[in-house]
Amino acid sequence: MKFKINLKNIFLNLLVLLAALIIIFPIFWIFLMSLKSSAQVMEWPPIFIFEPTLDNYKVLFDISVAGSSNYGTIRINFFEPIFNSVIISGGAVLVSLIIGIPAGYILARSNFKFKEDIGFFILGFRFAPLILVIIPMFYFFTILGIKDTYFGMIWVYQVITLPMIIWLTRVYVEDIPIELEEAAFVDGASVLHVIYKIILPLLRPGLVGASLLVFLLAWHNFALGLLLASKKAPVTVALLKLLNPGINFYPVMACGLVISMIVPILLIFLGQKHFVKGLTFGAVK
Repeated sequence: MKFKINLKNIFLNLLVLLAALIIIFPIFWIFLMSLKSSAQVMEWPPIFIFEPTLDNYKVLFDISVAGSSNYGTIRINFFEPIFNSVIISGGAVLVSLIIGIPAGYILARSNFKFKEDIGFFILGFRFAPLILVIIPMFYFFTILGIKDTYFGMIWVYQVITLPMIIWLTRVYVEDIPIELEEAAFVDGASVLHVIYKIILPLLRPGLVGASLLVFLLAWHNFALGLLLASKKAPVTVALLKLLNPGINFYPVMACGLVISMIVPILLIFLGQKHFVKGLTFGAVK
């Protein structure tokens, strides 16, 4: 019996290892591509042993002198789209927290007509096709003159970030015993005092995890930035510009993918404790 149990565990561990390798291999392959030359990338069968080069990263960040590499006079300057993505995604999360925490608290603690309908309507924006928003927003932003601005991009990104923050905040607040608030009200505390001194400290682990989650959703968004931004284009759109017909920019594009993954990976690594707590905050204990 022990032998069968051990054999079963070995088989399950092998399956987990296989799944991990399948997930990791594309990332590993992209990293290898970023260290290859254009000719090495196109070789078949693929090569795994080669002399790595950093020319692709130099071209990506506009460090190499024109003509010093195979890419000629291309000018990319990838720092700018990274900065754009940080500002847009970070700003979208900040605005969503300012608006979403009070909205989620009201949905959790107040009883009014059509409360559940309003809650699901808000959540429905998260799953609605972005094309429903992009076309009218393009026209609307053009009229207001906020197309291709940080303000406009942070505003439209609320379609991605705000519904998740509101819904998750509601779930987190419902997990907090209402008796804590009632006791504070009996002692004469105001609503703002209860929210600031009691609710927010208890919500902190969940809000950090939720903020990381929606930041990743905003960081990887492509459609909104493609149609509503040019100079303020995020990383995802900047990578598309490297797909020029007839020119092999695959190594440089691989460098861009590697760099674009660093920020989310660092955030997850630094906030993994809060991220796990945030995902399980409202779960059944």
